[in-house]
Amino acid sequence: MLFRCISSARAFLGVVSAEACTKCSNGKIITSFRPAQRLFATNVQCPTVGEIIEQWSNRFKNEGIPEPVESIEHIVAHVIGTSKILDVVNARNERLTVDQHNMLDSLCECRLSRMPVQYIIGEWDFRDINLKLVPPIFIPRPETEMLVHYTLKALSTSGNERREILEIGCGSGAISLAIAHADKTVNCIAIDSNLQACELTKINRDRLDLKDRVAVVHATLKESGTIELSDVLNGPKDLDLTSRSFDFIVSNPPYVPTKQIPGLNPEIKLYEDLRALDGGDDGLKVIKPLLKYAATALKPGGRLFLEVDTTHPEYIQFFTTKYPVLKLQYEHTYKDFCNNDRFVEVLKLP
Repeated sequence: MLFRCISSARAFLGVVSAEACTKCSNGKIITSFRPAQRLFATNVQCPTVGEIIEQWSNRFKNEGIPEPVESIEHIVAHVIGTSKILDVVNARNERLTVDQHNMLDSLCECRLSRMPVQYIIGEWDFRDINLKLVPPIFIPRPETEMLVHYTLKALSTSGNERREILEIGCGSGAISLAIAHADKTVNCIAIDSNLQACELTKINRDRLDLKDRVAVVHATLKESGTIELSDVLNGPKDLDLTSRSFDFIVSNPPYVPTKQIPGLNPEIKLYEDLRALDGGDDGLKVIKPLLKYAATALKPGGRLFLEVDTTHPEYIQFFTTKYPVLKLQYEHTYKDFCNNDRFVEVLKLP
């Protein structure tokens, strides 16, 4: 899978040019500040898929675009109307139409400006679901699929017929929707402090026909460990997240220490919402109140699954030991694709 191993927290793809590709409200990509530079003269027939991949991958490589071949393959797949790279390989000898060629040139200009491929094509696969993606909502990373995996594994051994799950910081809805899609016995509540993220989650939920089992809520986790409700986009209007209890809480919260934010790739800083990344001085700005909230909101025997910075598992173990009154017990730290400590499981004691 593209961008499988991410060398620094949530950073992938390279440097971003300020010469912009932007998206208007209807999702259409608009290029600006520089015209498309055609690779073929307008008075000759359009290139084949194989020729366009070779030409653009060479240009991407020459201009320092990471994953040059994968980038053009995904763009070509989008232009010819498929999500499968194998279809692109099988179509290498087919010629693009004039409209396809024009569209591809525009989208490749966006890639030259370092817009992530996920935003350029407007969608991306996450586990076995497909998500609509729009800037600046955080792009779900491949390692977060493992967070879903460990949560589903625990669900499979929990024994309850119907489980209630809360996701804190849903973004595009990737985690809640992947869990609900894979396990028909769960009901999820997905919350985010960003209304635009909630609206995107709702769109993705409806596309996956999960309206009956995933409620989307505009709400904010406060420093005190309580949740402030703004609006229920779908679900019971009298929802009370202060008194409600859950079998599982799962979250991929902002966990990058603030001092590391300036060193992230400019692409991320220009295109993605930094609020989904910035975890404060120690990266624990959201994780600390999340632990406090889990102590009151988890049912006895319930579990909290977190994606964290590699320095955080040791702190979480220390925190749960220091405050036994919370009745939280550190259970396990799981590795990501790059063998880094990335996911933490915490148990709520009786």
